[in-house]
Amino acid sequence: MAIAVTPAIAQEQLSLDVTVPAVSLPSELFRPNGQAADFLGIGLGQTIDDVRKILTGQNFSNESPSNRFLLEEAYNSVEIVASGPNRYFTNIVWSGPQDASADQNVRVEFSSPLTGQRSTDVRRFVTYKGGMGPLVETLRAAIIQKYGPSSIDGKTQLQWFWSTGQLVKKGAHDRQMAIGMATDGDHVKAVTYVLIDEAGAQADNDRRAQFEKSVESAAKKVRDAHATAPKL
Repeated sequence: MAIAVTPAIAQEQLSLDVTVPAVSLPSELFRPNGQAADFLGIGLGQTIDDVRKILTGQNFSNESPSNRFLLEEAYNSVEIVASGPNRYFTNIVWSGPQDASADQNVRVEFSSPLTGQRSTDVRRFVTYKGGMGPLVETLRAAIIQKYGPSSIDGKTQLQWFWSTGQLVKKGAHDRQMAIGMATDGDHVKAVTYVLIDEAGAQADNDRRAQFEKSVESAAKKVRDAHATAPKL
């Protein structure tokens, strides 16, 4: 990955100019076995703008983002002057619409700008007021109709594992989904929906580590080039 660097000395402080690259990719919703795996239209592989548009279109609001810096302020005592998307959203939480029967929110994690800021972890939390949601069997039937049979079926705890888009019962997989229900008798009190792109998250971690290592190496070269010989 190319880095634009410019060493400079100001008041004996070494600095390094770094351009943070950003990959621009369109949303591409993960569709295992030809079926979309999504919660309210939100799934894996989507951009922040598209997730925001889908949720605000369903009256979700109170967007609460968390962010981080891709690079540290300095490496090897060399100040890093970063341009580009060095600071980015890691996850955003949206509160659900006002509803007389349930409270809900959606939390989405995104990869770094180096891999296109795509959704890698989607979680929807629903709590039914008064503990009286749908019947367990009614919700189960709706879930299986939409997503198909699960890899593991514990009646109120269902899990799906996919490898390159194909359902697998166990073993190696690159993406997974889990839906868990809290119940009171025959009724559902709360539901947690989870989608995770393990392969995408790992690829992003690897890309970030590689980029940071390249910047650290460039900073070391700047420092070493300006090292002064000791007086003997």
